[in-house]
Amino acid sequence: MDRINRLSKWIKGLLLLLSLMQLGSYIAVMFSGEYRDGEYAMSIDWWGYFSSFLSVSFESSWQALAENLYSAGLHPGIILGSVEILPYLFIYYFLFQLFSLYQQGQVFTSANFRCLTRIAQVFLVWIFVSLFYPMLVAYFIHVTDLADGVPGYFTLGSQELEYALFGLIFYCIGWVMKQAVELQAEAELTI
Repeated sequence: MDRINRLSKWIKGLLLLLSLMQLGSYIAVMFSGEYRDGEYAMSIDWWGYFSSFLSVSFESSWQALAENLYSAGLHPGIILGSVEILPYLFIYYFLFQLFSLYQQGQVFTSANFRCLTRIAQVFLVWIFVSLFYPMLVAYFIHVTDLADGVPGYFTLGSQELEYALFGLIFYCIGWVMKQAVELQAEAELTI
């Protein structure tokens, strides 16, 4: 159990670092980066010792919409990118909760099941966002007359199938966890 505790601390630290880096680089690129070839990008030179390249690119299904939004004078990074980063932050949050439970010694509990199923729900909701958000953006722009010529997009690709797979895997692991909790409760009653 001591190993799980130590490893959970490391994983929580890495999750926190990763989420802060992703959010920080997104904000930096959105406000300081340049839009070119379907992505926002910026280069940072660290006093001549090394350099960094940060970019926010859109999934292939959203790239055409990003190009049309940029051509219409709108900021596709804020309109599309801010929605793309939200599922990552939710997943990091639920993973952080899960490893906090592990760190407390709660390995097979209903709280673990809830964390895993919430991660699965994020993946499955992400499918619908990926499919329908571009159409909603185009419809909103058309209705409000913010720009002309921004067509609606609906694409179904391998990315959505990956989200479905990950969601179903997390659901399955969550249900296995729930079954383990129920078996453990039954075993305690029979003793």
